[in-house]
Amino acid sequence: MSRRSLSADDRAIGDIAERYRSAINAYFSRRLNDRSEAEDLTQEVFSSLARRADLADIDNVEGYIFRIAGNLLRQRARTAGRRPKISPEGFADPAGRLVDELSPERVALGHEAWDIFVQALQALPERSRTIFVLNRFEELSGREIALRLGVSVSLVEKDMIKAVAYLRERLS
Repeated sequence: MSRRSLSADDRAIGDIAERYRSAINAYFSRRLNDRSEAEDLTQEVFSSLARRADLADIDNVEGYIFRIAGNLLRQRARTAGRRPKISPEGFADPAGRLVDELSPERVALGHEAWDIFVQALQALPERSRTIFVLNRFEELSGREIALRLGVSVSLVEKDMIKAVAYLRERLS
């Protein structure tokens, strides 16, 4: 890429950001209670646009940047469900769910349960074990696993159901 095309793209992104920044920020602000997160996501929209190789193929810039914004909100919702909510002020766990006494007996029971789990996991057929590990430990979706393994999403779902049922039975 020449310096001239980089400069033209930079100017185009700057113009788009200037034109749509307040609308995108308002879009996020209406959906989030956190002003700084709305600003961060607004920045991410234009950062994502800047990473795009060629802006010339975008027919509807406004629709494209709002699609990016919608995707960022969905991604945020998916990742927020996986993380515990911790308050920035005061006691982080008012219900006391995270505070737990670790007695020697409890530690021993945990080790025993872990050993049973590992043995049960190793007893699974290889494909089922791989699917379980990719889903539960690497947090891949069924679709991502299917693409990675070259199998159908339906097969991934069936193997996952069988693996979870088997592990649950062994751990009960």
